[in-house]
Amino acid sequence: MTGSQDQASGLRKWANLQRQQQPDTTGDAVDDPQAPEEEAVEGSVESAEMLADAEPRVENAPVEPAPTAAAAAEPETVAPPKPKTVLMVVGLPSTSTLQANRVKARLGQWSALGRQWAGDPDDWDVRVIMPDDPALHHLAREHSRWALWVSSHADAFAETYRTLRQLRNAGGPRRLLALHEPHLPRAGLLDNLHAAAQTYLGVELLILAQ
Repeated sequence: MTGSQDQASGLRKWANLQRQQQPDTTGDAVDDPQAPEEEAVEGSVESAEMLADAEPRVENAPVEPAPTAAAAAEPETVAPPKPKTVLMVVGLPSTSTLQANRVKARLGQWSALGRQWAGDPDDWDVRVIMPDDPALHHLAREHSRWALWVSSHADAFAETYRTLRQLRNAGGPRRLLALHEPHLPRAGLLDNLHAAAQTYLGVELLILAQ
């Protein structure tokens, strides 16, 4: 009898243990800190943090402001052209552009020799004037830089002196630069013109240094 009671008691304990191990039929879940779901969640968070650390961090770089509509519409400032120096020239056969270019070429020769006063030929506004121009007297008061073209042919002295006399009679300039060939010797033609202009006409003729 005792053996049967022990066997029945063992069966009851086993049945109670099975009922305790069965899931709750009410559907309430029991928190288990070692549940696989929470481990998966924790793993995903750690993976996200690792990816964030692996990505390069960009410092806050200064951002240039976009041009406004007013700035885009504003035209660029253009520097005004450099004003040219006016040079009035007498003694040439005509007032054509060709004659003015001859003067610029002569200035270019002096510039190539290192004469700083000649500068860049394109910086000069060369204006050829005839000695009988009715506006000569007014132009002489308006402009301060005058030059006399001096040729080197056989009749150069007579022609140049005649031009100087016309200038004096028309109230022209009393001080002119002798624009001659760069290598023309001073002795002879240039000295004679300088002396005659000063002595007989009261005109100062500036001879360029060799």
